[in-house]
Parts: sequence; C-alpha cells; structure tokens
Amino acid sequence: MTITHKIAALTATLTTAMSFLAAPAMAFSVTQTSDLDTLKNNLLGTKTAGLSNFSLSITGDAQAFGTFTADPFGLGSGIVMSTGQVTDLPGASSDFISTSFGSSPGDLAELNLSFFADSTAKSLFFNYVFGSEEFLEFGGSSFNDSFELLLNGTNLAKLKDGKEVTINNLVPNQFDRSQDNPDFIDNSSGFAASIIKLDGLTTVLGFEGLLKQNDTNVLTVRIKDVGDTAYDSAVLVQGSVGTEPVPEPMTMGGLMAGGAMLAAGRKLRARRS
Repeated sequence: MTITHKIAALTATLTTAMSFLAAPAMAFSVTQTSDLDTLKNNLLGTKTAGLSNFSLSITGDAQAFGTFTADPFGLGSGIVMSTGQVTDLPGASSDFISTSFGSSPGDLAELNLSFFADSTAKSLFFNYVFGSEEFLEFGGSSFNDSFELLLNGTNLAKLKDGKEVTINNLVPNQFDRSQDNPDFIDNSSGFAASIIKLDGLTTVLGFEGLLKQNDTNVLTVRIKDVGDTAYDSAVLVQGSVGTEPVPEPMTMGGLMAGGAMLAAGRKLRARRS
C-alpha cells in the first residue's frame, strides 16, 4: 500500500469513526440464527468476488450462533458466537451470564466454511473482539476459554504479541494486574459496561489470511469453554475479502477503562456451588 493509500485509508477510518461518535446512538443488537447462508453472508460481508462453491457447517448448540449490529466497538455488523446464548450478550456487565449446554469437557461453538478462491481473490481480512465472563476472577486458572480462527489449518486469531486468544494470555494473574496483556480491557465499568455483559474484552484486533488461489480453502471459527461449561465467552467477528484490509475501527478502549468493581465474591461462590 502506498503512502497516499495509507493516508486515504486513515482519513476514511477517522471520518467513519467520527461519524459513528456523532451519530445518534443505536442499540447494540444480537439476533440468534443458525441459518447457514445468513451466517456466511454476515461473516464475509458483500465483498466475495473471486469466491465460489461455498459449503458451511456448524457444530454446537444453535443458540450459540448469531449476527450483531451497532456494537460499541465500531465493527458495525458481523457474526457472533458464544459458549452460551448469544442473545444474552446485550446488557450491563454487572449482570452475569452463564449457560451450559451440557457438553463435555466444555461448551463448543464452531463454524466451518469451505470455498473455492480464484486468481483474483488474494486475502481474507478480519476484525474481532473476544470477551468473557471469566474475567477477572479466573485469570491464571484452569478455566481458560479460548478463541481460534483458522485458515487452512493455521490459527490467525492472535493477540498483538503473537499469543493465542485465551483467558490466561489476557489476564495471566488475577492478583497481579501489572501482568495484564495490553490488548485486555476491563469492562467492569466505563463506556461499554452498560452495553455488553462480558466483564473483560480485547481491543479490536485485526489480521489477514492469504488464500490458496485457484484452490479450495477452509475457514474455521471456534470458541470454547475450557475447564468447565460455566461462564460464557463470546466473539464478534467482522470479515472482508479483497486485496487490501478493511480499515480497523476506532476502538472505544480508552473510554472503557474504569474501576475494577466486579462482583468477584458472587461469581466465586456460584462456581463453588
């Protein structure tokens, strides 16, 4: 990308972000759906030139899949997947969400999409936000929920330091907050505390995956409980196809920093019961 293109992309990003901030607030909305075409269209967006022969399947409870609009992070729209019920996500972070679908060793939601990419389709681009009710009380514990996005078997969904997206890689030690990953946001209070129930979130993270051209590609999106089936984790994913990445939204991370007023005792008592 040339400097001119970079400046133009940055200007477009800032303009979009300022419009988002200036516009009347729309309510964060999640719609549960396991309809395969709906999930595919919301995952890849409208820019699917060069792709064909789509085949999609999902594993997990139908309540764990859905679409979102008007999220507080600027993604705009996309798919949402959870270890619990996606419709539980909107609301205040003081409200606990914990759904068990009864699977073992933990709830799993997985989407697999295979497709043919011709010589004009170069890359897939994704922005995502991962969050969980496991924060902060279970950072560094065996309850280590995770998120992966694999293209042809390679996990592309990493934190900026290259680590995988897990509870423990974001909060290694609940008793030593100086070890928190820079990509972690405490959502116990602040901008999104009244919008999304998850107590901890990542910043908006983006990445690119190079396609196998003139060949079949397989995309896997996977989120799972680790250690038990309690306390939901979820991920919001916005995708695009093309030769240059979609601009990364202006994250509200700075506005979401606040006091650590989590109801830790209530969660811990519930987990012991």
